[in-house]
This record gives sequence, C-alpha cells and structure tokens, in this order.
Amino acid sequence: MTSAAADLAAVADVGLLDPAWAGSRAEAATADRTFLGHLLDVEAAWVRVLARHGLATEAEAAAAAAAGDPDAYDLAALARAAQGGGTPPLIPALKALRAQLPAGSRAVHLGATSQDVVDSALMVMVGRVGAILAEDLAAAQDALAELARAHRSTPMVARSLAQHSLPSTFGLRAANWLDGLGQAADRLAAAVADLPVQWGGAAGTLASLSGHVDRAHRAGTLGPEVTAFTLVEDLAAELGLAAPAGPWDTNRMAVTGVAAALADVVAACGKIANDVLTSARIENGELGEPLAAGRGGSSAMPHKQNPVLSVLIRSAALSAPGLAARVYTAAGAADDERPDGAWHAEWPALRRLLRVAGGTAALTRELVSGLRVHEDRMRRNLELTGPLLVSERIMAELAPELDEASGEPGSGKRLIQDVVDRSLACEGNFRALLRAAVPESVPDARLDDLLDPAAYTGEAEALVDRLLAARRGTTTPPRT
Repeated sequence: MTSAAADLAAVADVGLLDPAWAGSRAEAATADRTFLGHLLDVEAAWVRVLARHGLATEAEAAAAAAAGDPDAYDLAALARAAQGGGTPPLIPALKALRAQLPAGSRAVHLGATSQDVVDSALMVMVGRVGAILAEDLAAAQDALAELARAHRSTPMVARSLAQHSLPSTFGLRAANWLDGLGQAADRLAAAVADLPVQWGGAAGTLASLSGHVDRAHRAGTLGPEVTAFTLVEDLAAELGLAAPAGPWDTNRMAVTGVAAALADVVAACGKIANDVLTSARIENGELGEPLAAGRGGSSAMPHKQNPVLSVLIRSAALSAPGLAARVYTAAGAADDERPDGAWHAEWPALRRLLRVAGGTAALTRELVSGLRVHEDRMRRNLELTGPLLVSERIMAELAPELDEASGEPGSGKRLIQDVVDRSLACEGNFRALLRAAVPESVPDARLDDLLDPAAYTGEAEALVDRLLAARRGTTTPPRT
C-alpha cells in the first residue's frame, strides 16, 4: 500500500460503526470516490452540451471527459482543501480538472456555480441508489407475497399492547408487511421519478450563462433558437434528470421528498424486523431468521442464534427519522438565494439516509426471502390463552340468546363476563365453566365450534387476497 493510500485508509469511513449498510451496494453508490465521479461527470456533461452548440470545442469536451476519473484525484487532499470554499470538494477538483484541459480553455463550469454542480451530482447519486433500492424492494415484496399466499390460512395469535388479542393468520401478517413495504416503494419511486437538474448560476438567475448566450448570438456563432434554458434542458437530458421550470437553490422540496420516501422505506422495513424479533424469542418461537454460517452466534454463549438481520434493520429504523429531520431542518432554515450553512448540513444527512435505506432494504430482502415459519409454535401459542381468546365471539353470539331465554336484557352479558372473570381467577377451566353456565339448549358441538380459535379469524383470508391483489396484482385461489 502506498503512503497516500495508507493515509486515506486511516481516515476513511468504511462503516465499522454502521454494519447495517457496510459493504452494501448503497455504500458503494454513495462513496466519496463515487460522488466525486458524479461531480466530474456533471462538469464533463456540461462541456459536451456547450460543444454541441458551439460554445466549446470538441477537444475541450474530450479533455473534460478524460479528466473525469476520480482515481486520478487525492480524495483526502480534496476534502481538506474544500474547507477553503465551504462546499464539497468541487473548487479544488475544478482546479485540478482545468489543469488537464487545453491551455486557455474556459468551457468547464461556464456560467455555473458550485451549488449547480453539487446539487445536480447529488440528484444523479439519488437516482442510482433509488434504482438499487427498487430492485431490493421488489424482491422483498415478491418474497412477502409468497409468504402471504403460503400461510394464508395458517392460524396464529394476534397481539395488541403486547398481549394476546384475537386469532388471526400469519398470511395476513405477511400481507400487511407487503402492503406497508409496497406503499413505501411506491413513494420512493415517485420521489425519484423526476429528479431535477439544478442550474442557476451565482444567484439563481442564470445571469452569467445568459450573458454567454447573448454574446454568442451577437457573434453569430449560436442560433437564436438556443437560449440558456435550452442548454439547461440539454444538460438534464445528458444526466438523465428532469428539467425543472427554474433553479431550486433554496427550494429544497425535491430533497425533502426523497428524504421522506427513504424514511418511509426504513420504517416499513423496521416494522417487519420488530415483528420478527418478537416472534423469534425462544418463548415465542414462531419465526426464525434465515440461517447462514457464522452469523448470529455469540462469543460467550454458544447456544445462541441471534436474529442479527432484524437487529440491524431495527437499528436503522431508529436512526432514519433523525436523518430525515435533519434534511427537513436544513430545508426550513434555507435563506436568501444561497443558504449559509443549512444547505451544507443537508449533504451528509442525505447521503447517510441513502446508505441507511439502501442497507436496510438489502437486509430486509434477505430476511424475508429466507424467513423460517414455525407453524407448530404458532398453533401452540394460539392455544396458550385457550378458549378465552374467543370470548369476544362468545359474548357476541351467546349473550343475546341468553337474554332471550331469561327474558332479562343484559343478563347474558353478565353471565358470560362472570365466567370469564372466574376463569381468569383460576377458579376453573373456561370451557367447563361456560358449559355449566350455558343452558343445555346450546349443544356441545356448537360450543366447541364457538370456542375453536382457528375458526374465528374473521376475514383474514379474504384480506390476504385483497392485499395481494392490490399490491402486486396477484390473485390467490378462492376460499374453500
């Protein structure tokens, strides 16, 4: 390793304290080297646009493209030098880039300002990470849809306020995971669909670029149909970005929209991880993470199989809201035509949010694609509360009959509540107490049916069908 490489390795952030995204595709797509490459690409794309309209030479365009290799630049030196300009390392990078162009060339950065290049490069980076996220989220949704279909009728206990509430199915839980993740994926797709190029010059008026265009018009080297807006639109097309109505130096809605969508993705993944963590506890044992050699072990307790994928996803879900808040805070603090610190606070928060969301989506894809479902434990946990779990059904169906038999309104509800209370007080088996309290006109077979938790899942199966159809356009076999 060279001395320069060793110096860089000594200060580089490789994610030692952020294992949720370390080594992910999102990390590579947001690395310093990658972002510098985007900055250089924006500059080279601008020179190509200028050359296309006769405002630069083909030699300048070729030289700008050749100077776009980020490996030719000292990243650490650029970062330190950037303190002199108060922006990402564009100013020192420009100096190094210009040195590689033909003598006297002024094409690079013509009519632009640092924010134009930085914001446009950030939008390009967001688009790249958005594509990675879309792939992982689509695969995760496919896996969740398969879980929902496979376990459409698998009974399990639903929990509210951490306690057993009513019977449900695991298929419905998986379908709800799918619906949440699908909605988040839709919001992200909308947020990255029309990422805008930023190009406004020093004060967002395009004054410098307009001056160059006017002079070219007067010299007869540029057709009258070409305007400053034409050039910006061409740049947007060159970068694969949208051309907005105007510069957005201090209108940060494009950025907050992305931040909100990324936070939604992490929140949807976090919901899944939270449920897996609860269900994977030994005392519950309903779910297990996919097994992988060397993962989830404990250095001190060999018997443990820690649900580390869910732990990492949960940690991301706890950190993402703060990052999104920082982006929103920066947007709300933007002032005049160039923010004095708010814009600067936005960059690292947005990049970290991209990394957190990218890493979380990849982990969630792996988690749900190999999730182990233990149906026997689901059934056993469903039976822990026993027939009491369907006391709501007993109250709804038997209380009116008991009222009618006694001729006393409300007596049936009081009788059943007394049976429930006595059972909770360990005075007897709920089924036996209920049998003794209910008239013989209610046969044992009907009583057993009413007390079967698996027979009281409501419209769970139909809801699975509806959610699958709504999210993925899929259908499942009709209920039998």
